[in-house]
Amino acid sequence: MQKSTALVEEQFDQKVSMALCRAVDEISKTEETNVLKSTCIINADGKKSCCSDELSSFMQKDNVKGLVASSLNYYDIDMPYDLGVSECKAGAPTNAEKKPYSCSLTPVTDTESHTLAVSFPNKKEYVFEEMGLMLALSFLILLLITLLVIYGNYYVIKQKRISERNKEFFNHMAHEFKTPLTNIGLASNMLSKKMNSPLVDIITNENQQLNEQVNRVLAMASIENGQYLISNDRINLVKTIQSVVDNLSMLISNKKAIVKIIDNTDGVTIMGDAFHLSNAIRNIIDNSLKYSDQNPKIDIKIDKSDHEVIVRVEDNGIGISDKNQKLLFEKFYRCSEGLSTSHKGFGLGLSYVKKIIELHKGKISVESELHQGTQFELSLPNSIRYA
Repeated sequence: MQKSTALVEEQFDQKVSMALCRAVDEISKTEETNVLKSTCIINADGKKSCCSDELSSFMQKDNVKGLVASSLNYYDIDMPYDLGVSECKAGAPTNAEKKPYSCSLTPVTDTESHTLAVSFPNKKEYVFEEMGLMLALSFLILLLITLLVIYGNYYVIKQKRISERNKEFFNHMAHEFKTPLTNIGLASNMLSKKMNSPLVDIITNENQQLNEQVNRVLAMASIENGQYLISNDRINLVKTIQSVVDNLSMLISNKKAIVKIIDNTDGVTIMGDAFHLSNAIRNIIDNSLKYSDQNPKIDIKIDKSDHEVIVRVEDNGIGISDKNQKLLFEKFYRCSEGLSTSHKGFGLGLSYVKKIIELHKGKISVESELHQGTQFELSLPNSIRYA
């Protein structure tokens, strides 16, 4: 708006200057001008000078004022103005003494001693009138932007409330599931002792799988709400990973998988939470076992540098596309490659893994190609105690 105002004023100034010069040129062609020139006094140095009073009276004549008004109208300037004659001071540059709207009266007086000057008391009103459409459009645009911002904030707040309610619902639902799942687990264990039936095994396995999903939801909720602080225990990372692999031995056997642990650290120890780190490693290995269209081969390499321990879990599974890698660690996100199989889940596993690694001041990354396998890399500091 400031630039537009300056542009309108600049255009106005140019039109006034051209109108004044046009008016002076028209005035110089009148008969009264010849009479005016004859009244000029010859100075000792041979130069003519005009009396200011005579010039002022001359410029107030109706025909002269009419020529000025005609010139202003010619340039579409139709507003009140004050007309006068300004005398240039001796010894000062002519241009420096000119008023903003003035033109030399040289064609009228044959001297550089006076200028025709005009002022506009209502110039600001003219500028605002010229910018009326622009001001209205600017106001409408600002109003529209304000309304959009208000609506956007309202919509975000509304969605946030819905998200919080959904989160509370899932958390309450998960808590409510814990009691019946525990009772089903106890009942299935008692039945398995009394009878050997495939139905009992199905109940036990499905109950265990559902219990794991519920525990995962509750763990994520407690971590996000800041209700859980990771432990500061000194743990042997290699033994922890070996324990996870041993616990998955039945699943590994059923999948006819080969899992190798390659330790290049001589049994490194770190500070951390053994329970959650075990669950994080278990989630990654479990995914490698699930999402494979052949006999899974999983290599777990453990390396150490001066400041961190690096765990790489590499498999020969179905791989992950570039599109899915960008959203791999988002909550409730499931890869389209994984959905093509019969495996089910909430899409919380890798989100949980990322959260746990970050709570340990570490980083997680993934490298994968479709049908070429996947490698997860976990970087954990080896000498930090966590608050």
